[in-house]
Amino acid sequence: MFSGWPLTRAKTEKWGFRKHWMSNDYRIGDLYQDGLQERSRELWKTEPPDAGPYLQHLKTLSSEWPQFRLLADFMEVGICPSRLQNVDGNRSRHSWTVPYTYPKGPNLPANMSNKKERLTRTNVRQLNYLTDGSVQPVGTYKNPTQLLDALTTLDALARNDVELSLFVVEDLSREVIEKLGYHFDIDPDFFLAHIFDYAWYNIRDSFWSPPSLHMDALHRDWFQIRFCRARYFSTTGLFEKGQKEGDVFNIGRRLLDDENKAIWDRSVPPKAPKAANKWFAKPTTSDEEAPPRGSQGVLSPRNNADENEEQKQLQDQADETIDGKVGLMRTRATFWRRRWEKSKCDVGILLLDPTIKEGLQLWRGYKNWSSPPSTRSSKNELTASLQSSRVPSLTRSDGEDKVERSLFEDFMFWTQKPNKALQQDPGVAFRLPIMVLFRLACGEWLTLSQYIKTRLSQIDWEITHPKEFLSQTRIDFILRKLHTWRRLIPMYREMLLETRSGAFQWLDGTEKPQDRQPRVGDDPWDAYKAEFTLILRQMEEFEERIDRLTTVVTSAISIVDSRRVERLSLLATLFVPLSLVSSLFAMSEDIARIKWTYLWWAIVSIVLTAVLLVWTRRTRSRQGK
Repeated sequence: MFSGWPLTRAKTEKWGFRKHWMSNDYRIGDLYQDGLQERSRELWKTEPPDAGPYLQHLKTLSSEWPQFRLLADFMEVGICPSRLQNVDGNRSRHSWTVPYTYPKGPNLPANMSNKKERLTRTNVRQLNYLTDGSVQPVGTYKNPTQLLDALTTLDALARNDVELSLFVVEDLSREVIEKLGYHFDIDPDFFLAHIFDYAWYNIRDSFWSPPSLHMDALHRDWFQIRFCRARYFSTTGLFEKGQKEGDVFNIGRRLLDDENKAIWDRSVPPKAPKAANKWFAKPTTSDEEAPPRGSQGVLSPRNNADENEEQKQLQDQADETIDGKVGLMRTRATFWRRRWEKSKCDVGILLLDPTIKEGLQLWRGYKNWSSPPSTRSSKNELTASLQSSRVPSLTRSDGEDKVERSLFEDFMFWTQKPNKALQQDPGVAFRLPIMVLFRLACGEWLTLSQYIKTRLSQIDWEITHPKEFLSQTRIDFILRKLHTWRRLIPMYREMLLETRSGAFQWLDGTEKPQDRQPRVGDDPWDAYKAEFTLILRQMEEFEERIDRLTTVVTSAISIVDSRRVERLSLLATLFVPLSLVSSLFAMSEDIARIKWTYLWWAIVSIVLTAVLLVWTRRTRSRQGK
């Protein structure tokens, strides 16, 4: 386990609290300053025709449903107004000199071009789930006009063979909310619940959204699940780039540092050996410098150049200094479903979070769900199986058909694969996208659970062997690591409890009576309930383990402190006889005999100190017995 790079203590990062985390800048007005908020809204006020009927409807309702004002602000500005200072990736408070203007980026001709892109950002795909159990891709829409045409076509072409028409949306914008919300008359809470993701609120925050009662949530036509995605970065610089990518999202998501470092996260390549002295180098002849003609060692210049380039890339990777870092991002997925009589089928909308392109999924992501081909498969069957099992986030080859590695593309891949459960239960096509969503969430939860176990195990090693893994004077840094998980794990438990008590009860309450007919096998949701319950138990065990580790670390710190006090006490005790003798001899007034005074002082002090040391050692030996 310790082979390879030399063992060095883990590097301790200089961590500090950032002022912008305090959210004490209430220039647009806090929750209780209605007048200041109204004056601020005049700066981004949107009027028809830019303000569509859905946005105008939200403004009308905001007098009695204040939470809808948040969604209206989002649609007018393009993001949450409190995030305007960070849209250029600059987290400095002083970078926002002109309120409510978008900064000019390197590739943007004007400030408003960034705002226009945010307001019209569209990435929507439509899938039709047919009665025979197959899934038919309908189209990909990259602008609001294409999305509006697709909605018009959906109403005009009523097909009897379509059970569910699903729109999968990545990120949100004003035009996407306007088109979908107005066309299907969607509850504004559906979009509002997906925009913000705050662990807690300050008492003055204007973006506070009151929670719904559990009994009311069960009667809505939508539900939401929350989970956490872990992402690996090889350097701190790449991690900071990933944080800036999160600022580009319209919805509010942040890539957070887990504040945990260990010796295994960092590797420094060994120094290259010194070149041999040319005076002692063995001379080579012309026959040794080049292979003989006709041998297999002869390479064409092109192949030789390719090989040299490949070797150079491999050497660059070997010489790279790795300082691994893991970022955690809370994620939401929101699903809406309703019977749409115009198209004579069910219509569903799934909102997914964007994915940061920098870095990689921790441990390269979840396990491939597809069954591997048999060893007796023919070459054609093996090739076809490999091609059909290329998961976007799991593939490592860069072919021509390479797809972006994201949660959005992974969902599109899995939801279009053949599914036996769907073919056995006709008439319940809406289950397939939800099953895929649950599997993706479980995969992320399992990865995060393993990561937490890894960090806690590393802390165990650091406590057991502090000399090898960290300095004894820095053992209190372990408490900082534990406090991070003491803060995060209760929040993860809350997410899992919401899924188990909210999403599954919503599914049980919204299924049609004909869908509940006896089927061969168990309820399809039971397996997913068991998975989430298992992960929830793991989180509870982690909480108990953290409490035990905190007690052990606190005891270790107390032992270190007691040893320091003991050393100080011993040092003070050594000076007692010296001070006593010097005080006694100081009473002599005969200056002529001062040299004899120094002599006797030295003799008596040395004898008393030696006696004191012997007595101290014997006392310790008796206590040890």
